[in-house]
Amino acid sequence: MTASAPQPPHYTLPNEWDLADERLALLGAAYDPESIALAQRLGVGPGWRCLEAGAGGGSFARWLCDATLPGGRVLAVDADPRHLTDLPDLGGETARIDLVTGELPESAFDFVHTRFVLLHIAQRDIVLRRLIRALAPGGLLLLEEGDGLGVHHEMPGAFGEVWRAFARATEAAGANQSWARNLPAHLQSLGLTDIHAEATIPMFRGASPPARMWRLTWTKSTETLMAQGLSPTVIAAAQAELNDHQRWFHAPPTVRVWARAARTNEPGTNPTVRP
Repeated sequence: MTASAPQPPHYTLPNEWDLADERLALLGAAYDPESIALAQRLGVGPGWRCLEAGAGGGSFARWLCDATLPGGRVLAVDADPRHLTDLPDLGGETARIDLVTGELPESAFDFVHTRFVLLHIAQRDIVLRRLIRALAPGGLLLLEEGDGLGVHHEMPGAFGEVWRAFARATEAAGANQSWARNLPAHLQSLGLTDIHAEATIPMFRGASPPARMWRLTWTKSTETLMAQGLSPTVIAAAQAELNDHQRWFHAPPTVRVWARAARTNEPGTNPTVRP
């Protein structure tokens, strides 16, 4: 694998390990259909200028290229863009940008999207303001984030035990598993308009793409999980459960919130948001 700059410590799930490509592809297979359906429902299409922030494996950015180009723009940014090398061939742009410390173009995009990014960054409120400033007047912000919403303790078996330990570990590293549920009010306080929100609880079968994605996540996180007090036996049992196609699981809810930046001619609004 080509060497690259070290992953900054801002994100709790870095993607530099040798199975990251497979895990990110499985993540896209599990979540892209709903992300794409919502983006289409919101009108994303030819000519739109789009920013994919924390692009990860790039699957949604690839769809944006197909949906908006030619005539539009797709900029995919990530602190570790090693998985985005094919995007320029599709007409997109890539940039190595740490969302916490880097600069994004301002007032430049009709559509700004993140998925499972902000909850993993301790400085998420700084990043959110930067994403809002990247919106053109009237531009659309779509955030997709995981949120426990009380279901962690309802997860049965070894899978549930491991998931709860994983949640504790990510929160110790700066994640916030309850942040997303407050996003609608938060966006309102930041001056966005036309705010909408929904939450879904993903259900999946053992040996499916989501199950394989979680198995890889546990593989990557084994040392961290053991530091949370889990034994290798419990972790192996969770892996076996996830490989059993007779079992069904639920993941934490996905909260999706979308809103628009104020237009410059709207009275009583302040479209410029600063940290």
